[in-house]
Amino acid sequence: MTAPMMGQELAFPEIEYEQRLHAVQKELSQQNLAAGILFDPENIYWLTGFQTIGYFTFQCLLVLKDSKPILLSRQVNSFLAAVTPTLSQFVGIEDHKSPIRVLIDLINHHYHPSDVLGLETKAWYLTVHDYLELKSTCGLELSEWNGYIDEFRKIKDPSQINRMRSAARSAEAGLAAALDAVKIGATENDLAAAMHSASIAAGSEYLGHPPLVVSGERTALCFSMWKRRELREGDVILLESAGCVDRYHAMIARSAILGEATEKQRKMAETIIAVLEKAIESIKPGVTSAEVDMKCREITESSGVDGEFAHRTGYAIGIGFPPNWSEGKFLSLRANDPTVLEPGMTFHCVPTLFGEQFGMCFSESVLVTDSGCEVLTEFPRKLFEIDI
Repeated sequence: MTAPMMGQELAFPEIEYEQRLHAVQKELSQQNLAAGILFDPENIYWLTGFQTIGYFTFQCLLVLKDSKPILLSRQVNSFLAAVTPTLSQFVGIEDHKSPIRVLIDLINHHYHPSDVLGLETKAWYLTVHDYLELKSTCGLELSEWNGYIDEFRKIKDPSQINRMRSAARSAEAGLAAALDAVKIGATENDLAAAMHSASIAAGSEYLGHPPLVVSGERTALCFSMWKRRELREGDVILLESAGCVDRYHAMIARSAILGEATEKQRKMAETIIAVLEKAIESIKPGVTSAEVDMKCREITESSGVDGEFAHRTGYAIGIGFPPNWSEGKFLSLRANDPTVLEPGMTFHCVPTLFGEQFGMCFSESVLVTDSGCEVLTEFPRKLFEIDI
């Protein structure tokens, strides 16, 4: 099959990818590695700009020290690879062949048995089965190669931040549409459809994680999702919207009451908003992740709800592919974390309280600046009480 004629698929200028590759190649040389093998679609995307919704099948990137990388992926991804100029070669895996066998043949063709290859072993997309087969049949030494690209991804440059600003506008549009759809008799699905549709119409691509829409007592269940439930008077409604532009994400969450809020509901909302604003106030270059988290927990402790705040204060955001829209696996705002915040880091500050009868969340996407913290998302920060 011949690939259709079209322009390049890169989200950023090719020179940016060249600079990223040179930095990674320098790391390979310093580690005395002949090459590195990446499996994480986020890292592959960051380094080359290549993306496919078919990442759920086997794919990997062989990062060479002296030329552009080689991509191994299912044969049908050859068209996307052809319009990705950051790749030196595409090796197609036919559906009847063993992906690991194809990878081993490629390794043996390019490298000597005395060479050492770096292997990204912490990627969710390298299965235990594939790892064991690769380790037992590859004739070269394999050394764990994790975290190097994570360090580069922690700091966003202005062009990446601009993508996140655009994503924030999409997230806000989705949140506004979901709030407008709240009424007695509407279903959680109605709200989710309104949120998703408005976010996409405002420019969002597919998200790394579904938006959160849940109502009533199920708001007390972390990570519960919409399930066709009809809204009733007095319901608490938890809404978390997101946008994605060139795979860079921004999120925002608000809570609402269908009707007039009770004193207990207002108190929970006030506490969460206070925690959120304390996080925003505390985030600045030079402070640690643990210090930000501690300042926030001082509020939940003094309010007597620390037991309901059983998670980190926030997590890093940026590139995301399903099933995950965060970069929290390598950077978070959490207890006992000595990581020092730097300008260019981006977080989703997401304080949430889960009580016995209901839960609430108020969140913002933020950027660490040279002097403090910039909130990327823009939306009234309050408990919404929806007139019946």
